[in-house]
Amino acid sequence: MSMANEQDGEPGRGPLRATAPAYVLTLLTAVSFFNYLDRMVIAVLVEPIKAELGLSDSQLGLVVGFAFAMLYATLGLPLARIADRRSRVTLISICLVLWSGMTAVTGLVRNFTELFLARVGVGVGEAGCAPAAHSLLGDIYPRERRAFAVSMFQAGGTLGQSVGLALAAIVAQFWGWRAALVVVGLCGIPLAVLMYFTVREPLRSETHARDAAEPMRATLRSLFVRPTVIHLVFGISIAAFGSYGMSQWLPAFFIRLHGLTLGQVGLYIGMTGAVGAVLGTVFGGFMLTRLGRRDVRWELWWPMLVFALFPLLMLPSFLTPDWRVALGFQVVAFFVGASGGGVAMSAMQTYVEPHRRATAIALILLSSSLLGLGLGPVAVGVISDLLAPSLGAESLRYGLIAMLFMPFWAAVHFYLAARSSRKWSLD
Repeated sequence: MSMANEQDGEPGRGPLRATAPAYVLTLLTAVSFFNYLDRMVIAVLVEPIKAELGLSDSQLGLVVGFAFAMLYATLGLPLARIADRRSRVTLISICLVLWSGMTAVTGLVRNFTELFLARVGVGVGEAGCAPAAHSLLGDIYPRERRAFAVSMFQAGGTLGQSVGLALAAIVAQFWGWRAALVVVGLCGIPLAVLMYFTVREPLRSETHARDAAEPMRATLRSLFVRPTVIHLVFGISIAAFGSYGMSQWLPAFFIRLHGLTLGQVGLYIGMTGAVGAVLGTVFGGFMLTRLGRRDVRWELWWPMLVFALFPLLMLPSFLTPDWRVALGFQVVAFFVGASGGGVAMSAMQTYVEPHRRATAIALILLSSSLLGLGLGPVAVGVISDLLAPSLGAESLRYGLIAMLFMPFWAAVHFYLAARSSRKWSLD
């Protein structure tokens, strides 16, 4: 899949290729589904993997978090530069094939080292997806509809880590965790082929081509002098620390402390995510199509409000002895928290130029991956291991509760971003 025709819309690729916004958004939403499914599928398989390979919680924290985030974060910026200069459609297609294949390979591992390296491979593939996808959506949707488009894209990912995880758990229940990883991995490859052959890269102006040629140092210097951009990066990254720290360990929490089976966990957590997080993500985008017309700062105020409210709704789910009540609280908490996620990501595009969009998103992913994916699950695992001698299985409960401080901290950064936003808004 060559990336040679990056500026001409790739007309030589045939009349079937299209740029209709709804079609492109539909395919990107499907890509996001597999992006998050392949990233998170290992979370629902933690317990059987631990039992077969004899791993500790700290090792599992490294596998589900740091192993993925290590190259996912560091390769994000160079791949974003490719997305700002060349064909984003081709880049996404290649990356989807790579991370899908490595997810399937994960089902063949025999020990901790092989499992760690396979997860690194998944991270390498996924590093090129989000910056290119956000850049595409920024080109084909105007500001007043951008938050909704990005929220739909994020909803695909949320669906992947809810319904997709439920299906993976069912496969694992009947055929084992290895079969689940192989099946999930292979399912993404046909989508990559469909996207490559049916989506045309949007035309870019000569001005864009000239601007995109600026050195990486100049781009980063321009972004880092903007307080709004800096607080957006910190706010999203800190929220990701708490979010990924919790989400990667929720299946283990319900298995250890509430006695649910693997199939039950996949089904119930999948339903919770589908009902709460998916609807919340779409709702947040819908609200911003209305509120954003009144004041562009709602792109920052909305995440500030929902991230501050999320911990208050999530805490009871970790304290109640009834798993049904716990899931009920989590439906509401996921709905509220997810309504700010897509909005927060789309806000960045209001404060950076088109030729810097993919790079700006990559900065967010670099920071949020290292903090969120890289350290969040590890932090929960380490806290759990430290408390286990005195608390036993209860230690995981308190590791999860510790993560609830992070959304409050993130809300402060969104407040500070809003204070400086008028000066730096480009729309």
